[in-house]
Amino acid sequence: MGVVKPGSLEWNRLITASKVAAILGLSPWESQRSVWHTMRGDVQRDEANEVQRRGHYLEPAILAWWRDQHDADTDPFHWRERPTYTLGDWAAATPDAQYEDRAVDRCLVEAKSAAYDDDWGDPGTDAIPDYYLVQVQWQLHVSGIRRCYVPVLTSRLRFVEYVVDYDEATGPLLEARMREFYDSLSADMPPPLDGSVATFQTMRKLHPDIERGESVELDQDAAGALVYAVENLKHWEGRDRLARSTVLDLMGRAQYATYDGARIARRQPRGDAVTIVVTGKPEDLVTIEEESA
Repeated sequence: MGVVKPGSLEWNRLITASKVAAILGLSPWESQRSVWHTMRGDVQRDEANEVQRRGHYLEPAILAWWRDQHDADTDPFHWRERPTYTLGDWAAATPDAQYEDRAVDRCLVEAKSAAYDDDWGDPGTDAIPDYYLVQVQWQLHVSGIRRCYVPVLTSRLRFVEYVVDYDEATGPLLEARMREFYDSLSADMPPPLDGSVATFQTMRKLHPDIERGESVELDQDAAGALVYAVENLKHWEGRDRLARSTVLDLMGRAQYATYDGARIARRQPRGDAVTIVVTGKPEDLVTIEEESA
């Protein structure tokens, strides 16, 4: 494959590391359906989100910290930023950096920043969020390099480092799944719809023109799902606001709310007030007594 510039229309058609998590249904920002239509050129790619913009500005500082920690030589013979690796004519990867010297075997470096630390495990492990882990595994698989360092600037402005080694079992499975998705682009076989924001926004943009006076007859399932969902939403939005207000009242100035030791929610600033982010899941509400019953 010839040289393809990252960000170009040709690059958009390739399976790249940033798309892997969405294709696997793990991305908080994109969905299988949104990536599918974007890669085909049916809709334009969205502008960089807040996480991507933050990473763009912070990445140089995070990489500089990593180099300091490893006494890394910045000579181009040892240090390359944004190297491009390809897999056939359909896939590629561009990690933040590649490094190699006598003290450190050839490795990749992928800088990240965290607005919240809940999804990150203990530093010094590979316990990074799944949507980043599959991205790193893809970069390792495509590049043929077997270790990636993931330096992170945490929400408390601390630098920490994670180390991810290539998983020999995961790599081939990732390639097979990504190739299947890539082939579906030309076979006109879109992934199923889901309830994500990314999919909804994509469907809104897919057919921007309106044929005045044109109608489509819905079946009972589609019509009922829409009408009853809107009606139920009105009820559950009220229940949601009441539940959040109740917990905010109980929390006072606390940052976190817990139940039986499990973290359920956190308060965080929003403008001149605060909002509450629910991090708990239904399984967190199962008490020891219920488990033993």
